[in-house]
Amino acid sequence: MATPLALQLYTVRDALAADRAAALARAAEQGFRAVEAFGIGNAQRDVADRLADARTFRAELDANGLKVVAVHGSVSAGEEADAVYDELEILGTDRLIAPVPGAVAGVDGKALATAGGVKLLAEGLNAAAARAESRGVKVGYHNHDFEWQPVEDGTPAYDLLVSNLDPRVFLEVDVYWAHTAGQNPAEVITSYVDRVFTLHVKDGPGVRDQLQTAVGEGSVDNVAAIAAGTNVGYHVIELDEAAGDPFDVAKAGGDWLVAHGHSTWAA
Repeated sequence: MATPLALQLYTVRDALAADRAAALARAAEQGFRAVEAFGIGNAQRDVADRLADARTFRAELDANGLKVVAVHGSVSAGEEADAVYDELEILGTDRLIAPVPGAVAGVDGKALATAGGVKLLAEGLNAAAARAESRGVKVGYHNHDFEWQPVEDGTPAYDLLVSNLDPRVFLEVDVYWAHTAGQNPAEVITSYVDRVFTLHVKDGPGVRDQLQTAVGEGSVDNVAAIAAGTNVGYHVIELDEAAGDPFDVAKAGGDWLVAHGHSTWAA
């Protein structure tokens, strides 16, 4: 059965910053019925302003028939987490994902360089997941390519991280970045299949700092990765940087996935 598609809104961040309502309307016109938000829980903003903005955001989403399937944001086990949960509740999702180590409270952005740093990251995610459970929120972690750098004993940081994670912490596997790191994304997903809830499905040359492409036009074996993700709830299309209009490139990738029976526009 085909898996629903979602658009990671980071893909269209410039349009979103210029006119969020118009950007969401265009995403809906392209066929998307679900999105993944980013930047939730910004500690630099007043909580009241964040909640008010979340209400406006939700109204704009509803007006365009869009649902939020997950958010990338700040992850914490402290009291500041409550406001983030409130934002999620307003947006209508129960999935909070740390997009990088530094998004987890008390964790340095370079945590993956050492075994001790990796274990500290795992502890932060585990504590956050335990606190979030009382609000019905699930905490996850999203990879880039640097997770596969080895720690002191040669173990890839990603494998050490997952081995130390509480089963409540789910994984969002970015297929492109796993490929860029020299991994076989399908094997990564198979290794942790019970924990993988979302896939960032994307394509390109598999080289950092080079432009990405529409899904189906690059070097990534997204088909094998998708087949491996037997417990995946959403295929999330994301582009970090691509040639051309990001809406059109995302749409082309979605059309390719749907035409080949891997995904569906229906959310």
